[in-house]
Amino acid sequence: MQPFSVKANDLDIHGLKFGDGEEIVIALHGWLDNSASFAPMLTNVLSNQTWYCIDFAGHGLSSWRSPQAHYYFIDYVDDVYAFINALNIKKVHLVGHSMGAMVAGLFASCFSEYVRSVSFIEGIGCVTTQADEVASQLRSAILNRARITTKKPRVYTSKQQIYQARSKTTDLNDELIALLMERNIKQMHSGFELTTDPKLKNHSGFRFDEAQCIGAIKELIAPCQLILGDKGYPFVKQNLDKYSNYYNNLRVLEVPGGHHCHMQSSGLCFEHIQAFMLQSSAC
Repeated sequence: MQPFSVKANDLDIHGLKFGDGEEIVIALHGWLDNSASFAPMLTNVLSNQTWYCIDFAGHGLSSWRSPQAHYYFIDYVDDVYAFINALNIKKVHLVGHSMGAMVAGLFASCFSEYVRSVSFIEGIGCVTTQADEVASQLRSAILNRARITTKKPRVYTSKQQIYQARSKTTDLNDELIALLMERNIKQMHSGFELTTDPKLKNHSGFRFDEAQCIGAIKELIAPCQLILGDKGYPFVKQNLDKYSNYYNNLRVLEVPGGHHCHMQSSGLCFEHIQAFMLQSSAC
């Protein structure tokens, strides 16, 4: 495991690199997580692979967007494009968890020439807003931005206090919470703060509607695999039911675990992803 930093879209994109082979895998984490969420899976990377597990902008150690900018979902797709081109990569396998899975899918729809395969983990399709709710969605986002802007960052007395706060929103055990959150914490003179940009908690000002999401999915040429946790989020299975028929090539399987099943059943998830990538590369 090696830390790295790449300049992309005038942002310093940090992350963790595993392996040093010619075949490139880019791993994209979920909302408010970071690249360390993939570390439990990547203890035995194949010799011909290099995994770049990135911290999205505003997460982990990567740059925050400018004070005037916000975190639109589509901008993460742009960041992935800039990252790939900064490294002069021609073809990649994409692995995404939760929000990262949705980013991976949309990137593969837009830039199929770059993508060998896509492995989704507990995430598929898009989070959508109905057309007749666009105005209320935007109003809510603008009002929430005003509240976030005036809110001071919370200072924690210890890392353990942060771990305990995260434990209330996840079924991860203490060891995995510590592994994940360590990269989201910085020590200050007065205590500990999160490295994640508070603006990440703003409501989204814009989302695709279902028709737009379906239109994007139909453009996804690369073979896709979805890994579900048997105790994962119901929302993911609802999206699977809603969108599965629109994928050109989708395989679905289930492993033990919750929304972070790639951390809880790391070995099994890695085996499924490796087998799928090898099969896709052979095609």
